[in-house]
Amino acid sequence: MKRFLTLMAMVSAIAAFSSCNKDNGNDTTEKGAPTIEWPGNTDFAVMDIDENLDASLTVKAPAGIKTFVVEVESAALESVLASSMHITTTTLDLINDDTVIAMLTMASKGTLPTGDKLLNQTEVTFDIASLVNLISALPDVEDGSEHTFNVTLSDNNDKTANASCTFRVVKDATTAQAE
Repeated sequence: MKRFLTLMAMVSAIAAFSSCNKDNGNDTTEKGAPTIEWPGNTDFAVMDIDENLDASLTVKAPAGIKTFVVEVESAALESVLASSMHITTTTLDLINDDTVIAMLTMASKGTLPTGDKLLNQTEVTFDIASLVNLISALPDVEDGSEHTFNVTLSDNNDKTANASCTFRVVKDATTAQAE
């Protein structure tokens, strides 16, 4: 009986030690690096702002999203952010900046994930087509002008992913279709 109990204790100790090495949702060391995908534009080429605009990004971070920042490269958008949104930076923190979160929530009618809808998520879809379409309607936006959004995210393992999404205003395409 003593041998049986000793054997059972050893088996229990081995099982307990083995379970400590398994990923039970807390250990993220074996998870892959984050990615940013644009299924409608896999090579991230400049995309025209027209009726065919596909601006849906898929962000994957198996270890969970830790940071999510978008840098805006657009004089027209910089002016709008500063004048109507009182945002004086072109670097937008979508997780920690309450002003940016409120502005994007309002502009997207709550459809764009920000804050807690990003933090620690492993996969998120960003369909920014409705927001990008607003660029053409901005005052003083020229036909052919380009507007770039540099997306940078890190995961809970401090691995990063970067992508640049550039959109070009095509006013003639919408004018021609209206005729």
